[in-house]
Amino acid sequence: MVQYQIETILAILIALGMALNLTLLIPAAILALFKIDEADRYFGVGRLGGERLALKGLPFSLGRMAHYGLVLMLSNTKRMRKRYGHELDQIEASKPPTRLIQLLVWLYGSWFLIGIGITALGGIFLILRQ
Repeated sequence: MVQYQIETILAILIALGMALNLTLLIPAAILALFKIDEADRYFGVGRLGGERLALKGLPFSLGRMAHYGLVLMLSNTKRMRKRYGHELDQIEASKPPTRLIQLLVWLYGSWFLIGIGITALGGIFLILRQ
């Protein structure tokens, strides 16, 4: 009985998370098409740029915007500073607009992290079902 309640709660959380992620995906996909050039100009430096900048379609631009958002969101951690330290210094020197930073962190970073959370909850749900 308790396992049934846990499974029900997990299923509801997964459904709500998927609805939230879909709600974030629609504006993220639309904005990625229009903001990718500006984001690439400020954030496409070093390992964050390269030949990937030539790919402009929706899945490529959405993926790059999510990557930029995650790097910015986690930029104060030791691991990110170690991996992208030089690139983060170049980004700070170019002084990107605050609105663009907020867009990348709040929309694209959170969209990606919610997707990871839903995947983890789905894995827990499948383990409990067995």
